[in-house]
Amino acid sequence: MTYGRNDQPRYRQQGNGSRTESNERNHRTQRHNGNQFRSSHPQNGSRFPPRIKPPKEESKIYFIALLPNAEIGKEIIRLKQEFAEKYDARRALRVLPHITMQVPFTASPSLEKTLCPGLTAFAAAMQPFEIKLSGFGGFSFTKRKVLYINVEKNDGIVYLHQQMMEFLRKEFAFSPMLARYGFNPHISLAFRDLSDLEFELAMEEYRHRPFVASFQVRNLYLLRHNGTSWEVLHKCRLGGV
Repeated sequence: MTYGRNDQPRYRQQGNGSRTESNERNHRTQRHNGNQFRSSHPQNGSRFPPRIKPPKEESKIYFIALLPNAEIGKEIIRLKQEFAEKYDARRALRVLPHITMQVPFTASPSLEKTLCPGLTAFAAAMQPFEIKLSGFGGFSFTKRKVLYINVEKNDGIVYLHQQMMEFLRKEFAFSPMLARYGFNPHISLAFRDLSDLEFELAMEEYRHRPFVASFQVRNLYLLRHNGTSWEVLHKCRLGGV
């Protein structure tokens, strides 16, 4: 038997059974009724679910410094406490006695992965030297008044600072405004929380007061602020020994 073009059956043999014409119509109807409740897009109106962004990494504050040995450090802390009791200036107690080599800067904690080994390699190429402390000094700006112990400039500390500024500019893209060649080494006893009168009284008392000490500089330190105070994050040995 032959079929015309419009006479061909509307179903095909499936397995051992067959689908009749009425069953085929019912199947199409059910499939249509089921599809009417389907949506080609999610209910929120977007083809794709919202992308969850990772939390933004919070920046930290760092600075690079030299620290005196334990004996001299204890004496300087005693002077800070004495000063705090006399003039109620306590901010300097939040940080260890230090000589700032690179002023505080803000950066992502991810920088630590390259900065710590970078500073270690830099310090290994430098040589230890001696620091001498002699007397007291101070300076006053509009909102910043500092009383400090004088650090005598010598070839060792001047060379270390100059080389560090070049290193930070070249290897970590520090700007000239951040990595500054201008350098006035000192160890602060009080800063920022002195009134004009307190600063004048303190300078009058400490200006002629004797203080002499010396220590060997063998390490360079990277410090990080933890939200309330400064802590040593990384120590680098000068000379690498």
